[in-house]
Amino acid sequence: MYVIRRQLHGKRYVVSTRAHSLRAALQHLARFEADPEGYRPSGEPHEAPIYLDEALALEFLTWSRDVQKNTPKWVGEQRLYLGWWGDRLARVDLRRASLRDHILPALQGATARGPRIAVLKRLYSYLRKVKHVLSSEEDPTQELMVPQARPEQWTRVKAIPREDFLRVRDHLTGSWRDGMDVLAGTGWHVTELVRFVRAGVIELLPESLEGVAGVLICPRTKGGELLRTPVSSAVMEAAERLRERGTFSAQKFAMAIKAACRAAGVEEFGPGQFRHSVATWAVNKGASLAAVADFLNHKSPRTTAKFYAVHATPTKVPTLL
Repeated sequence: MYVIRRQLHGKRYVVSTRAHSLRAALQHLARFEADPEGYRPSGEPHEAPIYLDEALALEFLTWSRDVQKNTPKWVGEQRLYLGWWGDRLARVDLRRASLRDHILPALQGATARGPRIAVLKRLYSYLRKVKHVLSSEEDPTQELMVPQARPEQWTRVKAIPREDFLRVRDHLTGSWRDGMDVLAGTGWHVTELVRFVRAGVIELLPESLEGVAGVLICPRTKGGELLRTPVSSAVMEAAERLRERGTFSAQKFAMAIKAACRAAGVEEFGPGQFRHSVATWAVNKGASLAAVADFLNHKSPRTTAKFYAVHATPTKVPTLL
């Protein structure tokens, strides 16, 4: 496809002709040079330019809040990023904005590139699919990819050394120790533990099942399904005591664990790290990713490997002898 790149009267133009042959492209070039501002590849009358000004930003943010039902936090962040783009695309017609000449130079050296790109792409999508004032050919962001954030687990080890876990456990009593035991025995999220204490069910199993005394049933998971987790007798007893209480404060639980960390003289950790620790401990003991994924209720072992066991290392070094 042929693209016209011209500098005329101090203004740079980058326009796609949508032509695939040299002859057609030269005809488009003649039309462009006759009326740069009015040139349209389709030959239709030139439409008014679109600028990222306060009026457009407010219109987009209102749609984001009222129609898309985005959170106030995200709407506020969008407002900041739109203001940033407005400063860098001032007096640039969004119909004629170029990825090479306008957008990429603005992103050079910028922090938070991911959300900045996401907001600009969303604005162009809004202009194309909601307002219907832009064509796909006039959207320079379609080839712009939003960089994926590196998971926190890739940059910071979230698994707790088992020795530290046990030392902290020794400094806890009552429901806080029971909560710690249930999370370590199930690999649940803290929110799932809170739901279980409020309205969970304990299902006893025949003694013939070695190592499994019962199944803890959480009312629902993130996907709305029941969460069934087989547990040992020690974990089941802790769960029974928690169910008898009927209430459990996640905030007070976290505070109790941090106090116990200080008392035990270990680096502070929170209950949210237990799930990562359970996965890592299991892999270290030789469990397969598929088995750990099934235990944690993951749909794919890749999730387990990517987010929960990336820091796991085998406890035994294999030998070729």
